[in-house]
Amino acid sequence: MEADTDIAPSRRRLPWWNVFLFLATVATTVLSGAAFAGWSGGGTGSLVLAGLSYATAILAILFAHEMGHYLLARAWRVDSTLPFFLPVFIPGSMNFGTLGALIRLRSPIPSRDAVLDIGAAGPLAGALVAVPLYAWGLAHSKVQAVGALASASADSLWGMLQAWIQGEPLAGGGGTVVFGDSLVTAGVQWLVLGTLPPGHDVIVHPVALAAWLGLFVTTLNLIPLGQLDGGHVTYAWLGERRALWLSRAVSAALLLAGVFVSLNWLVWWALTRMVIGLRHPPAMYDAPIGPGRRAVAVLSLLLFVATFVPVPFRL
Repeated sequence: MEADTDIAPSRRRLPWWNVFLFLATVATTVLSGAAFAGWSGGGTGSLVLAGLSYATAILAILFAHEMGHYLLARAWRVDSTLPFFLPVFIPGSMNFGTLGALIRLRSPIPSRDAVLDIGAAGPLAGALVAVPLYAWGLAHSKVQAVGALASASADSLWGMLQAWIQGEPLAGGGGTVVFGDSLVTAGVQWLVLGTLPPGHDVIVHPVALAAWLGLFVTTLNLIPLGQLDGGHVTYAWLGERRALWLSRAVSAALLLAGVFVSLNWLVWWALTRMVIGLRHPPAMYDAPIGPGRRAVAVLSLLLFVATFVPVPFRL
């Protein structure tokens, strides 16, 4: 089926904002990458070299993700912006240099087939770049003996309440940040590094950190809710009414996960309820998708399960 809408207006303008935000994100991710690499001075050239591997990896993953959306939108003749990268850098704190990237669709999506194609293309393309980068980064990481890692007892509201009742400190870790594992990251680590000796952990290379973040972004986008990529997938597969029921169930699950598992999910629950919303707008043509696209929908949701990290960060 071909959409009734046209690609992009005939009057073309240079994408100044896209270019400016991309260059700003290059700068902020280089700064963050240098911090992750332990840069301690030596001039601008030294800083750029220290931060370049992380910046290149995270930008490649985000670019692949957004171009997956963009190219499929073009294929369906849906008017779309180029990617807007979102830079962020707060001196004196741990940050990743970016809040991700996004494109904006400026015309209606013609069908549920198009919704599925455009929505699934981003996370699938991003994961195809992130997984081999994660493997490369792990191969260049260090395995070394570590002390006691951060405890999970106070990661959730329930854990904090129990710690407070028992008179235990709410903070852990001594400034160390521990990143959780998904099925994908744990599997790749086992393939690359094998079984770690007791009392040892991986001190990750900046590229592995960037790839971990890229896979976590994939997880967040594939949550089957509202107008997230996962919400696009479930709307295309299930239709508007059943997708809304699923969005409500997933939202409740995020709230429970924030209370009992990790505060990270409480933040994401609040963001999805207050900013993103639970309802997916209908496509212009509401016919069900075919078997081939249902397989893509299943693959996308399996990718969500495989990249899901129950406790993303511990301090």
